[in-house]
Formats: sequence, structure tokens, C-alpha cells
Amino acid sequence: MLELSIDWPSLFSAFQMNMPELRCFFCLDDGSVLKLPPGSPELESVRKESKRYVPVEVIPSRIQYQWICDFTATLDEDGARSRVEAAINGKGAFRRFKDILLTMPEERKQWFDYRDQRMRSRIVEWVGEHNIIPLNPAPWSDDGIPEEAPPTPAETEIIATISEWAKSSPNAASLSPDDLQALADAIDQHLK
Repeated sequence: MLELSIDWPSLFSAFQMNMPELRCFFCLDDGSVLKLPPGSPELESVRKESKRYVPVEVIPSRIQYQWICDFTATLDEDGARSRVEAAINGKGAFRRFKDILLTMPEERKQWFDYRDQRMRSRIVEWVGEHNIIPLNPAPWSDDGIPEEAPPTPAETEIIATISEWAKSSPNAASLSPDDLQALADAIDQHLK
């Protein structure tokens, strides 16, 4: 077993990649994720170092199709379920599923939440399958539901800076720690 700090957001992003122009590899040295284009000079050397880098493959279509079927079973019987069931039968099911969801905004949002939850659960399983013990927990629970994420290093720095400013500003004394966190979140989002 290998104990490792994992870059969970990058690993989640790699699992969602479905672009032939990028190949993703999980580094067993530091828990990072490499994203390399096909012509990259690093690609061949990374492929040769299989004890150091694990390829991150997209979720097989049969599993993704099962997720779609499971999701469809959760829909209300008000016609939405029957419309989606009709769309996902036969060849071209993925395209028809995407198309039908474009006409159903609420169900489309539910689908993305459902898929992300399943994806997160799959990532945790994948880490275990590769005999990795995470030194840092995933920012979601074992069932894939996002947990309250701790402040990022940038947010922590912003909070500290604002706190210092608040000490010297008479009007800022009324700001609570939650107010400061909300402000830091807003600034961090703006900077991204």
C-alpha cells in the first residue's frame, strides 16, 4: 500500500476528460495529475514509467450508460421518465440523452449532480484499486456527496490579509469570521 496526498480536484478533472487531444496520468510520487497532449515529448517517457505513472482512463461507456439508466429510474412518472427512457434505447443513446435533457432544464441539472456524485464515488474506488491510502481525504464523502471544503491556501491568505485590515479599520470591527470567509470566497472566485 502506498500512502499519498492526492490532488483530488485534478484527479476529478482527469476522470471527466473525454478529449483525444489530452492523456492524463496520476503520479505515484506526489499524487499530482499530468495532462499531456499526444505529441508531447514527455508522453513517451511517462508511458514507460508505469511504476511511477498510472494512466487515468475515462469511465467506460457501459458504466456511463448504467448511470444513465439508474438516473432515469429516479425521474418522476409525469412523462419525463418515459421521454428519457425512449431516448436512451438503441444506438445513439448518449446523443439522444443529451439532446432530450436540453429540453428539460431541471432534469438536466439533476443529471449533472447525479453523474458528479457517481464520478466522485468511482474516483475513491479507483484510488483504492491502485492500493493507495490517501493522506488527505477527498473533498466529498464516500458516497460522492460534496462536503464542506476547507479554505484553500489562497482563501486563508486573503482572510488573514482582511483580518489585518479589519484591525486597523473602525468600520470593519463588526465583521464576523463567516463574513470574512464569504468575502474571501468572493474574492477568490473573482481572481479565478
